[in-house]
Amino acid sequence: MRSVPIITVVILCSAFNSAVAGSLPFSHPGLIDTPNAEVLHHTQITIGGSATAFSYQTADSTDESDFAIAGHLDIGLFNRAMVGITWLGDAGLSGNAKVLIFRENIYTPAIAVGCQNITGEKNYEFFSIGADSLYQYGESQNFSAYIVLSKSLEYFSGIPICFNFGYGIGRFRQKANMEISGISNPFRGLFGSLEYHPARNVSIMLEWDGRDANTGVEYILNPNVRFHAAVAELEQLANTDRNLIDVMQNAKFNIGVEFTLGPFINRTNLEPFEVLTQDYNADLLLKLEEIRSNAREKIREFDNDIP
Repeated sequence: MRSVPIITVVILCSAFNSAVAGSLPFSHPGLIDTPNAEVLHHTQITIGGSATAFSYQTADSTDESDFAIAGHLDIGLFNRAMVGITWLGDAGLSGNAKVLIFRENIYTPAIAVGCQNITGEKNYEFFSIGADSLYQYGESQNFSAYIVLSKSLEYFSGIPICFNFGYGIGRFRQKANMEISGISNPFRGLFGSLEYHPARNVSIMLEWDGRDANTGVEYILNPNVRFHAAVAELEQLANTDRNLIDVMQNAKFNIGVEFTLGPFINRTNLEPFEVLTQDYNADLLLKLEEIRSNAREKIREFDNDIP
């Protein structure tokens, strides 16, 4: 359980280091705005859409409100990879790809590598400055490669918590030497998240996406339909130095829905533990480990009885 306070401290400490950031929640596969080490089953398809509401001030201090729509479509390949596209309104389309290197086991985390915002547009972003100019970042937003590991702690702690921790470039990094109130960000490229499951079909999420702190909730209606809600760039609510005219320095509120279809072709037969891990059935995982432990104990007893 030491991972819980460590990641939480990183998120809260980093929250005051963001001057300009921003993105649309649930526009990429993963959690709110961070990837995890999960992949879809072979030929399984996920289609997600979301709407983000935000406000800002005009030059004459008038409050304005607006909203943005985003979406993503992804398909699983060979139970080891997934590819897809992200759509950010006027910013257009970009690609996503992820490969699972190590599958999660009872004692070891899953590890995956991937890339988001695969596009030729350097500043790939929905938000713009003026009529036709995309928002300018200190870091290129395209070809945002990353490595991430994911691990459930329920088996060890009895508490239904999963953590994800990774490092990335591009959209996961702030501009170098960015400072607010004399504090610079010492964790450029690092991102992390916690998922707490108070019920099997509910997930409460807290994440630091490398630039912002986000929190949200997911409700699983059934294996094919999920609903999301989130507050993104949460740290801006506590930032007294922010520029209200800059849309990137205002918190954003989001709702979304995700549909999973398939698999359309029989997926590769997996070992029982791998099937349960991919389906995240914690109860059956614990029962399987109990059966394995009892079997090992029986084998030891038989060995002792053999003269």
